[in-house]
Amino acid sequence: MSLVSEVLASFRGRGREHSGSQGVEEAQLEEVVRQAEEAREAVLQCLESRYSQLNTAVQDTKYLHDRVNKARLNVNNLSDYIEQEVLTGVKGSVGEVGGVVRRWKEVVIGLEAVNIILTIHTLLDQAQKAQLNHNYLTAAKNLATVDGLVKEALEKEVEGELDIIHVLKEEILVRRTQLLYTISEVWSETVTWEDTRTDDGVRAVMLTVCSGVGGGQGNTNTNTPTDTLQQMVSASFLLGELQRHIAALANNLMKHFLQPIMKSGYKVNITQHNDGFSMQCCKSPSPPSPSPDPDTHTSNAARAMHIFLSLQEVFEMLHRTVLWVKVKTEEEGKEDDNNITLMQMLGKEIGEDFKCVLIRDCLAEAVPYSRAQLDQYEQVKQSAEKFQQFLIEKGFFSESDQSLLEYAANVDVVFSNKACAYILDQARQLMKRPLHVTLYITTTQQHNEQTWVIQDETERVLEKSTMRLEKLLAAKSLNLPKCQISSSVCELVELIYNTLDEACQSSALYAGRLFYTVRNILTLYCHVVPTIHSHELATLPQQAAVVHNNSMYLAHHAIFLGHQYRLRLPKALRDTTLTTVDLAQQLRTMATTTFLRALHTHRTALIDTLRESALPSGLDTLGSDSSGVSRAHQGMRQVLHQLQLLHRVWQNVLPHTVYTKAIGTLVGSVVEEVIARVVGLEDISADSALALINILNLLNDFVPSLFKVDGEDQTSPGDVVRVVRLWPKFCELIVILGASLRDIIDRWAEGKGPLAHEFTPDEAKQLVRALFQNTDRRAHVLARIK
Repeated sequence: MSLVSEVLASFRGRGREHSGSQGVEEAQLEEVVRQAEEAREAVLQCLESRYSQLNTAVQDTKYLHDRVNKARLNVNNLSDYIEQEVLTGVKGSVGEVGGVVRRWKEVVIGLEAVNIILTIHTLLDQAQKAQLNHNYLTAAKNLATVDGLVKEALEKEVEGELDIIHVLKEEILVRRTQLLYTISEVWSETVTWEDTRTDDGVRAVMLTVCSGVGGGQGNTNTNTPTDTLQQMVSASFLLGELQRHIAALANNLMKHFLQPIMKSGYKVNITQHNDGFSMQCCKSPSPPSPSPDPDTHTSNAARAMHIFLSLQEVFEMLHRTVLWVKVKTEEEGKEDDNNITLMQMLGKEIGEDFKCVLIRDCLAEAVPYSRAQLDQYEQVKQSAEKFQQFLIEKGFFSESDQSLLEYAANVDVVFSNKACAYILDQARQLMKRPLHVTLYITTTQQHNEQTWVIQDETERVLEKSTMRLEKLLAAKSLNLPKCQISSSVCELVELIYNTLDEACQSSALYAGRLFYTVRNILTLYCHVVPTIHSHELATLPQQAAVVHNNSMYLAHHAIFLGHQYRLRLPKALRDTTLTTVDLAQQLRTMATTTFLRALHTHRTALIDTLRESALPSGLDTLGSDSSGVSRAHQGMRQVLHQLQLLHRVWQNVLPHTVYTKAIGTLVGSVVEEVIARVVGLEDISADSALALINILNLLNDFVPSLFKVDGEDQTSPGDVVRVVRLWPKFCELIVILGASLRDIIDRWAEGKGPLAHEFTPDEAKQLVRALFQNTDRRAHVLARIK
């Protein structure tokens, strides 16, 4: 204290010299410093013995408070006196007083730090008592205040208090963990999830909500179960744990209750208890499920209303027991920005997902496919409005969120979208149907007139399809030949006409969408059928022929659809260009492409059969080895068998003109291959020539019968000469193989005979060289062929 004495003496001398004051009494200052030091040491020793050294003796907290407050009061009085009396005298002695001021500040900071530590101790005690009394919010607030005081104490720390601060931080962490555990236990008692098994052995989840939690252990608890629940929720929010509890609750609700109800129409079994309820979701004995059939739209509407009632029951029970609780972290009467309910927090967590599933699996399924059923949708709309209002009142949805109402009210757009999508889906399903189930477009005599009708295999006239055919033929521009078409394409045409009939009775907007849906059906046919039936088209001759006819039948209708309905559509659409004529060409291209691809496949198979069985060891070697005759015969008979199969399959399926061209193309390819191989032979013996004649006569005798179609007078075996390319050349080749040199000269006839007409001079000379030995007569004949 020598430095303090010297400073005070200096203050006293200068004070008498300048102002005549009596100065600051040294004894007074020393007494204040001594009291501050004693109070500081006493507090530190007390807290160290409790938190650091774990002594069992507990000092009197009130006595310590009095000593600290008395020391602080003396310090404040002395500070005021110094400011009023001494500062004017120390202006010239700043350097000498600096040490005293620093020492003084250390004493003040030390007292403040000790006061903070003592406050922390008091708050921890209060938090412990509040937790035991189930005043969880008070305990959480005290711990939050303690966190702030610890940070403040660290900023004002002096050397001796460092260890105890770390001990206090550990104690705070332990208290916080204990409080969180206690709160979690209360939440677990309130909301319980349990796996169960139904009577039929199906796994289910049961939710038990108990709003009458008593708070566990504790004899001094005076809170009601409602107060305990409120305290738990608010404290959990303050500690940052409430969001985690709500997220877990939301996920389980969506997974085990809300989604099964909305997607599968599950029913909810609720059992009431004195302090809450138990809820379990299970399958209905006959669960209402969405049906794509427009005739059962009534069941879809009933299903939607059943879902609304089940969901409302779930939310009502949850709100009544636990989700009504508000998050309150301020005192009663004060405004609190966090004053929201658990239902609002649940809505923020799963509200968007809930709306999406509800709209997709409930409202969307309830929208009708037909305009005639729109009146039934009004009940669904009213149920949706009530449910939306209920969720707004409970806080799950906000006032501004009108998504359900907007979707339900915007029925025209929703209906048109769904109706068009349903029509396209119907069309797609028809396109996937088997192609081999066919009907016949044929003629019948009615009232001494020949009328085109569509019949099934039993010759029963299909009135609807025939009516559509008559409308098509009424255009008097094109005619449909006799052929077979798939029954599915007749149903597809019926769907197209029904769609356009509905468009004629609808608003302009919806009618336009329906018309373009018809265009989409025709476009879809060109892409779906070749893809879905690709295997059948590549392997079964009938399938390609039927698809050809189907596409041509649709193309005929596409030409006249716009013409038939243009004046019947709403007035706003009559002046626009509504037509499907452009799609007729697309359908015809698809028909010809599909059938030509099949023709190419059959042609390749025929040529491969000739080359594998006849040409390698047959026709090519007949000139030198007659052992290939039998194999050549076998190859030709196999070709004829394939042609006979195509004749049997195609003759009553394709229009006779298409069939004639198709079979003529295949026969022409076979004939061309045979001619090329025979003309290319270098040496043909007499026996080989005779064998070749027999083989070629098999083809010559069989082919004309392919061009006679049963029941079709316009076809005859003579069509082979007109249709098959190179058929006269083939017949001339058979003659030449059995002719003499004289006959060859006569048939050449100086370049004017049938031989000269079918063969070039080089080809004729090649045949002569292969058939006859090298003699003067052969040389004379070769010289005349020019």
